[in-house]
Amino acid sequence: MLRKEKTAVFLSGLVLFSIGFVNCAQELPVKELALAKSQVERAERLSAEEYAPEEFSEAKRSLISANEFASEEKASDSKKSADYAISKAYDALEKTLPKLAAKSREEAVTAIDAADEAYASEYTPEEFKKAVTARDAGETKLAQADASLASYLREDKDETAKELKRTVALQEYEDAHNNFVEAAKISQDAKKVALDRSGFVRQSADEVDAVLEKAYTYSKGGNPAIDEEKARIASAREDIAAGRLKTADEKIKAASLASASLLQASVKDHAKNRNLQAREVVEDANARFGELNAETFLKSNAKESYASTQENLGASNESLQASGNLLEQEKFDDSIAQSEEAIRLAEISIDQVETLKGKTTVAKKDRAAVETQADNTTKTTTTETDGDKTSSSQIEELTGGWKRYTVEKSNPADCLWRIADREDIYNDAKLWPRIFEANRKSIRNKNLIYPKQKLNIPPKTGKIGKAPKQ
Repeated sequence: MLRKEKTAVFLSGLVLFSIGFVNCAQELPVKELALAKSQVERAERLSAEEYAPEEFSEAKRSLISANEFASEEKASDSKKSADYAISKAYDALEKTLPKLAAKSREEAVTAIDAADEAYASEYTPEEFKKAVTARDAGETKLAQADASLASYLREDKDETAKELKRTVALQEYEDAHNNFVEAAKISQDAKKVALDRSGFVRQSADEVDAVLEKAYTYSKGGNPAIDEEKARIASAREDIAAGRLKTADEKIKAASLASASLLQASVKDHAKNRNLQAREVVEDANARFGELNAETFLKSNAKESYASTQENLGASNESLQASGNLLEQEKFDDSIAQSEEAIRLAEISIDQVETLKGKTTVAKKDRAAVETQADNTTKTTTTETDGDKTSSSQIEELTGGWKRYTVEKSNPADCLWRIADREDIYNDAKLWPRIFEANRKSIRNKNLIYPKQKLNIPPKTGKIGKAPKQ
């Protein structure tokens, strides 16, 4: 680069020096010297030193000689050297420009392809179109230049016409080169802008991935087609990282179309299976409840528990019916939700039935009769007293109507609804959400509590608020 700058400065100095002789020596070849300077500089600017070093070197030396002769007022020798410099500059350009245009064309095509891969046609359509237009203009000029150069080489009669054809060909090659350079620059800028939008493509990949993951969950990993689409999305992510946004977008769109049908099929199958499972659980709950003697429980102190069981069982049957109706309407997600609710309520009912069966002995007797019998039987009294102590030891009275309950091992196992159903708590299983709400910090899963866990029990009614610090 430094060498080129020095050469340009030196050539400019030579021409300025020669022009100084115009007034004192009109016969000096000022016109030829100026043309020689411009063509040598042109050859240098267009990399002739790289593609035609011998011709360029001769042209430069002849220009220097022409200026030296001019300084010595040797007009004839100056003109000969200037003409020779012009001729060698053209020879250098003739050898240089076809190669230079071919190289810049390749760079333009590569840059446009890279911009296209970055999806510039989608994200910066105007700039991408300009790049393509500039490339096409370069292609046209390049074809014209090749034709003009061929015509020049065929010309062997008229030297003036021959030289004119070469001049035209060289200009067309230079125009083609300039068009290709412009196309490459616009493409590179368009690519940068397009790559800034990669976040949108990545977001699309995430959305399709979420759908596929849902389908995978419903199918329990048993569908190879889902694995294939997940692999396609993984490949698209690699394309995004490599800047191939167009290819990535095509893969994401293909996976998106496939994922929709895969999810639909998976959800449909899952909805059918879950409905069948719900039906089995609800039928089991119905059968177990049917084994209870309603008259016995309705006349005992367990009548509220019996009523709660009946209510939960009725709700589970309603949810099962709704699940079936929604399944017929192809509202699969809603059907699944109703099946889940039916199963949940039926399982609660089953636990309640088993608890009620454990109370059957007491339920068949009048409570007063039990207390009378306890007075007459020391063993019974002792046993029941011990039971009361066990029961009371689980509950600690707090201020403001609050209680603290310690979970213990039991059969059936403690659960929130069973705690709520205790006579010394709420005597109503449906109020279990109050316990859950009051202990959210210590209960992550409402279906999982563990022995020795302490639960704050809020009052049966009113705003829950915070438990007293005791």
